Amino acid sequence: MRITIVGAGNAGLTHAAMIAKQGHVVTIVKTTHLMHEDSFDVLSRTKQVEYEKQGDKGVIGIEAATRDLPNAVSQADVILVLTQSVAHEKLSELISPHLRKGQILLVTPGYAGSFYFSTKCKGKGVVFAEGESMPFDSRIVAPGKVNICFENIRNPVGVFPSVKTAETLTQLKEILPRYTARQNVLESAFHNPNLIVHTVGAIMSVARVEHSKGEFWMYREAFTPTIWKLVEDLDSEKKAILAYFELPAQSFAESFQYRTYEDLSADPMEAFRHYAEFGSPKGPGDAQTRYITEDVPMGLCFMSSIGKKAKIPTPVCNALIAIASSMHQKDYYAEGRTLDQLGIGHYSVGELKSILKQGFPPNA
Repeated sequence: MRITIVGAGNAGLTHAAMIAKQGHVVTIVKTTHLMHEDSFDVLSRTKQVEYEKQGDKGVIGIEAATRDLPNAVSQADVILVLTQSVAHEKLSELISPHLRKGQILLVTPGYAGSFYFSTKCKGKGVVFAEGESMPFDSRIVAPGKVNICFENIRNPVGVFPSVKTAETLTQLKEILPRYTARQNVLESAFHNPNLIVHTVGAIMSVARVEHSKGEFWMYREAFTPTIWKLVEDLDSEKKAILAYFELPAQSFAESFQYRTYEDLSADPMEAFRHYAEFGSPKGPGDAQTRYITEDVPMGLCFMSSIGKKAKIPTPVCNALIAIASSMHQKDYYAEGRTLDQLGIGHYSVGELKSILKQGFPPNA
């Protein structure tokens, strides 16, 4: 298959290498000049990604590294959007006009961002999907070179409309065999682990982050027994929303275990502790971390919005948004992701449930 990857950061390069290794034709497209310019220059010139993954090393060829977004999107069978979720709205404006019938567009991480694209493509016959977290935890260590330090055991995705799940999953598994299915994109949105641990861990550790000047390992240090009570209360609000939409009310620890741990019969917290000790990255390094600047407006604000729609109280979620807004002197509520911003706020809860399964009705 022809795969186009939107995003030339850690995730983009890693996916390019691992997918091209499966024999697919891969194009990386970069839409900004904000980060990783030297790495992209190397990719453009060599058309190769160098990788190291737990002792396995190699150099993988790709089709192209380009800034020609229309061509890169129109020629693809599957498009993977692997950017920070704050970019979804703008990317949907750039990408959607070039999508066509039969294509799959997968957004990871999602936070329901696929609706930015699907609301612009009604009737086009494009299928959308959302991942919960990146399949690989990796870092660019030199221009054109990535170090892959962790790979998920399973990579759940939701599909929109969900009636297309079986056939879409079959195609996605040809790209990366570890993809599995959630019931729909809303379930995937709420199982993004960053919604829970990035927000609580970073917000409640800001003093430690600033005092340590970067010498901080959030997953190892932040989640003391007292802070874990906060994690569980936020998680309970998430589970209440999932249950209201008749979706499995899986806990953070259970969904984390499902993605990252082979033994599903073990204590779910064992998987989190194992990742914290052996797989987690250092950081965050400062108070302006994306753990707050991305996951609060894109994750918590979306959760608050849908809780309000369903009349489900989200006091912990709302409190974290307010604290983060005060710390950063921003109105995260005003700039955050909501049902209205996604273009689906005018639907009733019953209509949303139907749309998640069947897609948008004619003339919607």
